[in-house]
Amino acid sequence: MAADTVTYSRFISLLKIVLSLLALGLLSTLFLVQRNIGNNSDGIVPFADVELEKRLKNQQITAPFFSGKTSDGHLVAFNAETAQPNVDDAGHSEASNIDAQIDLADGSRLTMSSELGVIDNKAHEATLMGEVTLTSSNGYTLTSQRLISGMRELEIRSPGEVLGTGPAGDFTAGKMHVLNDIDEDAVYLFFTNGVKLIYTPKK
Repeated sequence: MAADTVTYSRFISLLKIVLSLLALGLLSTLFLVQRNIGNNSDGIVPFADVELEKRLKNQQITAPFFSGKTSDGHLVAFNAETAQPNVDDAGHSEASNIDAQIDLADGSRLTMSSELGVIDNKAHEATLMGEVTLTSSNGYTLTSQRLISGMRELEIRSPGEVLGTGPAGDFTAGKMHVLNDIDEDAVYLFFTNGVKLIYTPKK
């Protein structure tokens, strides 16, 4: 019985020594790893830190969203993939991949999309640029290089050429204007500056 007790005590002592050595080995490994990271001669910054610095520098906002209701009861919603303030003009913001939806009071809908956009924070206007598309639930699809849309009131205008298709056929126009007629309580699309229509009769 005494021999068993001595053997057991020796085993416990040996186990303590082995575990202590293993612990020291693990601590040494952790120390070496931390020292290697701190003394990175290549100056490599982890990707998360680079992305954080970039966002802080550019003040970039991911997935910004704006929605509101006009005085005539139309619902307006704008969203983008990213947005950031203009470094030269604090009153303007630049956005990418913009989508807009306007639910009109009469139940119809207008949708717009563009690759780029500039938001005028004072005038509450969005200038959509680069392959801009406007679609109406009434059957019109328009494309232009630039559309200017109000964000608090219904007003959309194209300062340049518009290509489109609608219930009557394909057409082009030098300018386009979407206005809300308060007297008639209706929304109209006006095409001016050399309108050309290729009429397609309905079958």
